[in-house]
Amino acid sequence: MDIIIKKTGGPWPANRYGIILKYLPRFLRKFLINHRNLAKWSDDDQFMECVLKMQRPKSTTSTKIYWDMVNDRALDEKGLERSYNTIDWYCAISLKPIKSKFMNFDLENFIHPEYYDVLDAPMVDSRILKSSVDFRKKCKKLLLAEREEFLKLAKKNARRSL
Repeated sequence: MDIIIKKTGGPWPANRYGIILKYLPRFLRKFLINHRNLAKWSDDDQFMECVLKMQRPKSTTSTKIYWDMVNDRALDEKGLERSYNTIDWYCAISLKPIKSKFMNFDLENFIHPEYYDVLDAPMVDSRILKSSVDFRKKCKKLLLAEREEFLKLAKKNARRSL
């Protein structure tokens, strides 16, 4: 967000300490109006720009921490999204536990990374195809369960008298 400080020589257009307000966001306009002690430094554009930059709202997305109810631990937003976008599954070749991405039906999604060389074969292994069909059914079952839960909550919270 760029802060534009334009000066005026008279009372028009609306200004505070000679700084035209229409080029500033609303919260900075209010800041200038509420802090009259800035009048003595209003001639110094660099100082005023620094003060106004310090008033910008801080980005809180990088510092927010969320509680993951499934894994019982604290995560940032990206970690939480990654956690809820994966399903505990098993490798189609070795039956080792893996994390598969929800609604992703690529062949790599059903195989442990140690066994990616199986995908270089000219034919797709039938175990991988069976695992992908089972995974699709599991995703469908999870989506239907979430839909039912949502509809139950929506019915419960609906207004009876409209």
